[in-house]
Order: sequence, then structure tokens, then C-alpha cells
Amino acid sequence: MDDKSYYQEIEEILRQILQPIEKISFSTFVRVVSGYKIIPIDLSKKEDKELIEDLIKVCYEVIEEIKNTKGVKTKDGKTPKRVNEVGNHIEHYIKDVLSKYGYAITPKTKKGKQKSTGYPDIEFWHKGKKEGDGRVVYIEIKTFNEKNINSSHRTFYASPSKDEEGIKIRFDAPHLCLSFKIEKLGNDYHATGFKIVDLSKLKGGIKREFNASNKELYKKDLVIYEDDLNE
Repeated sequence: MDDKSYYQEIEEILRQILQPIEKISFSTFVRVVSGYKIIPIDLSKKEDKELIEDLIKVCYEVIEEIKNTKGVKTKDGKTPKRVNEVGNHIEHYIKDVLSKYGYAITPKTKKGKQKSTGYPDIEFWHKGKKEGDGRVVYIEIKTFNEKNINSSHRTFYASPSKDEEGIKIRFDAPHLCLSFKIEKLGNDYHATGFKIVDLSKLKGGIKREFNASNKELYKKDLVIYEDDLNE
């Protein structure tokens, strides 16, 4: 193979690698990036039925707690300024209520370090009083409204970590999404419904991208011309 043919083949391989991947199962994605399996929910099994029954109770209680605080509030009692911030502030309601049905924590990495950012939001030990006690379930928190429920825009994200320290999955377990319907009533955001989703059945896409930091983008040997009017 001559150099021209070689480089043409390299370009073609890269072109194929960089194409988005459509309809990959989330179960496969999680197993590849973490080494652990998503266990599907089977409502014919007693432990799964009891788990879902308890999570249904949790969702109703969360909605009541939000009513009691006159809408979703931050931990310091403030109303979120934007609807897309509401999901972040529902999490503390959910953790508080989950504590009645087990032990809920911010997920830990494989090295035992708690990490709040990234997937999933909560590591829940159903019927347990401490980590390792009961059955572990991973929970992601989402919100939706009437306008965006059927939207094709991406709303669920999970990214592979560069190293084991960033992976927040340590066990084979069910992976569930608790998603709350949000409506603005006056100046406050209220939860008026919910969905419990089995993520073992989710299929989505992987979109590759080129990325660079500001440090990389603005290197001196890249900048052709610059001026700072404040200097």
C-alpha cells in the first residue's frame, strides 16, 4: 500500500469512527463504561414489586412535601429562578423521603469517593439503614412538562469517565429514573405528576464531538491577532 492509499484509508476509518451511533441500549453503555450490569425490573418478582410500590409512595410524598413548602425550594428556602433549575432542587426532597424507605446517598466512585456530578444522582439501599444494607438501586432525577414531554431534544445524558475515579457505578443493580411533571403556578414551581422509568429498556444515541479548553484554544502560537481595550 502506498502512502496515498494509506492516508485515504486512515481518513475513511476516522470518518466512520466519528459518525454518531444510533439506538444503542443504555444497558450496554453502562456495562461497557462501568463493568456492571443493569438489572431489569420484573414486577412478577416480590423484591421488584415491593421496590416499585415503595418508590410510588416516595413520589407521592415528594409531591406533598413540595406543596408544604409552597413550591420547589432550594435548601435555603428560595424559589429557583428558571424551570431548568427545578430538577436540581427536587433532589433534596427525594433524598429526605427516600430515607424513610432505606438509605440514600450521593453515589460513590469505585475508589469510595462521593461525587455529585454526573450519572446517576442517587445510590439507594432499599430497606437498608446503611451502605451495604438492603438492595442497591441507582436513581436518576428528571423533570418534564406538557410542552416538552414528546420533544425529540436530548434530555438524558451519561458520559464515560476518563478513569475509574469518575465512575459512580459500583454494583450490578436496577437503574431507575424518577421524573416529575412540573407546572408553574403563580411564581412557584409545583410537581403535579410523576413517572418511574426502567432505564434497562432505554435506547439512545452516542454523539462524538471534538472539544478543546480555553487554555488550548488561546495558545500563543494559535492566535493571529489580539487586542485588549482595557489595557
